[in-house]
Amino acid sequence: MAECGITTKYAGDEYCILPPPPDKGFQLHMGPSNYDNPEAQYILQAGEEITSDFPVTSTNDKDIYFYYRQYRQRTGAHHNIITSGSGGDSGLGQRIATFNVLSEDYPADGVVPPEDQDVGISLPAHTRINVSLHSINTSEKTELREVWVNFWYRDASQVKEPVTEVFSIAPMGIINPGDHVTTKGSCTVSGAGRMLWAYIHRHANTVRAQLWHNSGGKKDMVYLSYSWEDVLQLDYSSTIMNPVGDDTTMKEGGWSGVLATKAGDTFNWECEVINKQSTALAFTNNTYTGEMCILDSEMVGGGCN
Repeated sequence: MAECGITTKYAGDEYCILPPPPDKGFQLHMGPSNYDNPEAQYILQAGEEITSDFPVTSTNDKDIYFYYRQYRQRTGAHHNIITSGSGGDSGLGQRIATFNVLSEDYPADGVVPPEDQDVGISLPAHTRINVSLHSINTSEKTELREVWVNFWYRDASQVKEPVTEVFSIAPMGIINPGDHVTTKGSCTVSGAGRMLWAYIHRHANTVRAQLWHNSGGKKDMVYLSYSWEDVLQLDYSSTIMNPVGDDTTMKEGGWSGVLATKAGDTFNWECEVINKQSTALAFTNNTYTGEMCILDSEMVGGGCN
């Protein structure tokens, strides 16, 4: 935080981070070329909400693997989906990063747990990348849309377990004003491995999001969250102790330790929605007048389809 020493008239200067050394990684930066006269696509007016795609090219000049990522984005950003190849917000291409918060490192502080020392994500040289940025400005001032993501390389000879990104959407219908409904989703694990982290992406009318792991007749609650703005993301590793979630006291939390999976296991999740708007909710990116319930995660040993 505050590594760059930039001073602009926009909120969020402190989120700028410096790139890794060239032999250690690369930075994906999406933002204006001139802070005094920023291009129109990076400006977010007061009260404006927009989702747009920004195509870029990765700067690695050879095929690499990465795992540790540092995410930073200015205020006003709601979600950020980064895909390699084609795609964008349509869901095509391979997701290589996704995040909902303004500042986060994964794994925390760059410390890779013992069980993940051989984990990595591949990225060919000079890959076309798409940054899908959903922004909403609830302030009375103009904001700047800007994102910094550092990708730190891993030694290719050490990578034995490739990562699969999970992006699974719970189906939903129209939710009328005043309706109180629960949207449910599920997916089936395709191979033995483990879930590395998870969160459930949703919008302003969702009052609770919950995820369960079902294996061998046993059902474990592994994620419970109530705040849609400050979205809870849980890491599942031998080095992280998560708070215990409690639905009776509305305490956010979930599973602690390695979350092992095997083929045929299922994950079930749900979003409890109360439509507090005067219009019906549909599956859209609109924060207040649209809803969605999406399991976002990374796994090794197979995905969850």
